[in-house]
Amino acid sequence: MKEILQRYPVFLLLLPAFVVVHLEKELHRLIKYKFVYDRIIILFAIPLFLFVVFYFILRSVKKAALFSFACSLFIYFLGDIKNWLSEKYPGLFFQKYYFLFAVSLILLVAVFLLLKQNKTELKKTFFLINTALLLFVGADIAAMIISGNKPFYRVKPVALDQEDSCSDCVKPDIYYIIFDSYTSSQALQKNFGYSNHILENDLKEKEFVILPNSKSNYNYTAFSIGSVFNMNYIENADTVNKLFDRKYLQALKTVYNNQLIAFLEKKGYRIFNHSLFDFKGHPTTLNDNDKWGIRELFDQYNIFFKFGYDAGFNFPGRLVQKIMYNPYFINHPQNRQFSDSMVREGLMQSLHHSTEQPRFVYAHFLSPHPPFFHDSTGKPLPTTNSILPQDIRTGYVHQIARVNKTIKEITDSIITHSKRPLAIIIQGDHGYSAEMTLDKKIPEMFPNLNAFYFSNKDYSRLNDSLTSVNTFRMVLNTWFNKDLPILHNEFYFLK
Repeated sequence: MKEILQRYPVFLLLLPAFVVVHLEKELHRLIKYKFVYDRIIILFAIPLFLFVVFYFILRSVKKAALFSFACSLFIYFLGDIKNWLSEKYPGLFFQKYYFLFAVSLILLVAVFLLLKQNKTELKKTFFLINTALLLFVGADIAAMIISGNKPFYRVKPVALDQEDSCSDCVKPDIYYIIFDSYTSSQALQKNFGYSNHILENDLKEKEFVILPNSKSNYNYTAFSIGSVFNMNYIENADTVNKLFDRKYLQALKTVYNNQLIAFLEKKGYRIFNHSLFDFKGHPTTLNDNDKWGIRELFDQYNIFFKFGYDAGFNFPGRLVQKIMYNPYFINHPQNRQFSDSMVREGLMQSLHHSTEQPRFVYAHFLSPHPPFFHDSTGKPLPTTNSILPQDIRTGYVHQIARVNKTIKEITDSIITHSKRPLAIIIQGDHGYSAEMTLDKKIPEMFPNLNAFYFSNKDYSRLNDSLTSVNTFRMVLNTWFNKDLPILHNEFYFLK
């Protein structure tokens, strides 16, 4: 084994293997690999391609392998360095691409010259690099086996396992329906000049209670939903530093292992999940699109792809667009339309599914979240090279009008066809998200639609300013005789 590690450049395969295994360790069981097969192939192809090129220049297997390894390090990890510098030293010149590329080139030229002049066999260098990478890969695999899907973000558990206080309670069917980025009616009137009275009147006629001063507790979906399903705040959410993809995606674990679903499972509920998230034991039915930018996460380990995401707009052309095109991206027009149609179809199937168990149905529509492609009648919206803020705001109002029709139809269906006691929560996971400036963005990101329907008409615990984190504290208190305290309202703006 030692001889192999001294003689052969196994590190040309171990380096990309480390990248793939490390990402899997960070997002264990949350990566859909069908979206990134080609990106993984590129990761493995880079050092091998470089090796072939530099062999013809250096005329040495070992020197070509080592220089290819050095180049691959820059290609894979310069993006991480860029993100770290941007977070720690925003705006300073040494986190700019021109500086990072220049320094990288100088260092690689120095490595090239050192290797070209080297006269040793390089056995110790091969052994050191091969051994180190084997240990890194092994450590990540061991961490996955030992810690499983241990979350990065901490959420204090709610005391739900005490003696059952409701053995004779009738368990309702629960429908939790999210419309992404749906703001409150007050915000619609104040900021958009749009009256939402048609929807409000329809819901009130069905005996929904609408909470006029409701707000979400976070401005990003994964954090908002994570706090809702755990019925508590995320303790270590970073509101100071910029939230890059790797840290953002860690929030998916708070939803994957959440307290509410574990509680409902113990109560005998059948779980139906038509959302952006996977639950442990209950994966989403929406598997055709890259909902969380997993492909882009892998591209962060290719500095040329990362540069394309960050600055590709400065280089218009078919080639750049073709290289960066992600056919699975959820925000392509056809993918957005297909996703919402599948959520609706899944919701209707869950409603009509024959089961003796009480059901919990989670449906997460992407509308009315930007981008927008159609007006309220379904006709394509006009597009320009530069979408002005007023165009976005007009488009948003069109989406609200379209979504309101959907809300009316699905609430009609649920109430008409349900054969059990019923709880329906219709909510925006956060407010309007398309503002460009912080002074406007922060106040508009939190107000959200929040409407409750309880078939027992016990709304005594609701209040006009209830925030999203308390949603299922309210449900469990009302239907399961829990006595969970209602949390003080806190709001976290993540950058």
